[in-house]
Amino acid sequence: MPCEWMKKESWFSSKKVSELKIKNKKKSEKVVQAKKNNDFFGNQEIKQDLQSFYNTEAKKYAETRKKFWHEEKAILEAITPLFSTSSFWTKWRILGGTKDSLANASEWQNRELRVLEFGCGSGRFASLLNQNFPGQFDYVGIDLSEELLSYASKDNPNLTFFQWDITKLVKNFEQESFDLIVWTSSFQHIPTTKERSYLMKNFYRLLDYDGMILMTNRSLSDWFIKKHWKIVMKAKILSRFKMNKWSSRDLMVPWTDENWKVYERFYHFFSLEELKNLSDFAWLTLKANVFIDGNGNFTDNEKVSRSSFFVAVKNPVIN
Repeated sequence: MPCEWMKKESWFSSKKVSELKIKNKKKSEKVVQAKKNNDFFGNQEIKQDLQSFYNTEAKKYAETRKKFWHEEKAILEAITPLFSTSSFWTKWRILGGTKDSLANASEWQNRELRVLEFGCGSGRFASLLNQNFPGQFDYVGIDLSEELLSYASKDNPNLTFFQWDITKLVKNFEQESFDLIVWTSSFQHIPTTKERSYLMKNFYRLLDYDGMILMTNRSLSDWFIKKHWKIVMKAKILSRFKMNKWSSRDLMVPWTDENWKVYERFYHFFSLEELKNLSDFAWLTLKANVFIDGNGNFTDNEKVSRSSFFVAVKNPVIN
């Protein structure tokens, strides 16, 4: 029997989010290709270029990104409490704090953790969950690249993956459908401020109370600036003289494949202040907002970092 606090009419099963149905679309259907222009959600050409790149380089990415590098310890420490009983009494209070609500809280406590990952790629985070919390979660992964998803499905046959444009999909999800929403090295590819704000608002809507959003993004470190100093300087100059609609933290990062074809991928390099503002905008409670260096240590110094690490939760309103 489904919990009373879960909505009975949903595009998600009240038992399994992996029984996903989205406006009669099937898992095997490909992303509908948008025209190459700017729409409300940003530049579609940027997304198509990203999709093309990751489809082409899927094998290399899948082989070289089996594990997290410096962020893995921080990720595990952040999500492990979600698999414990720490939130039982919070849920009980949300359900009314009465004797009758104890049964519903217990039923909630015994269910699998509902996880949604955007930009899941070749399934690195999915594999991390399978290795550390087998049988304790129900997972859906979304990505633009069908080639990366083929590797994700192969390595994690027990989980569900969909190919879709994240921004165009998120509005179809039922309210309070997830306990954990994850972006690892992928939110950085969202091309506009408007689109990022839109997504953060929807994250709040999708999270259940006490639910968590976790993300990592590449940082604008001295290491990166030294390697790509030309594009960094160009972005700063164009931004300073208002010759570009993007900010100095919006960069097209080149990648040359084995056939010497050059791809340019869009990255937005978040400052900690930007991430805090996004959290505040979405009414989320910030739990961690730091950089991580190459040894996996937290730091406030972006110059020595490799990525940013962001954790926020949706707190219940208890009268």
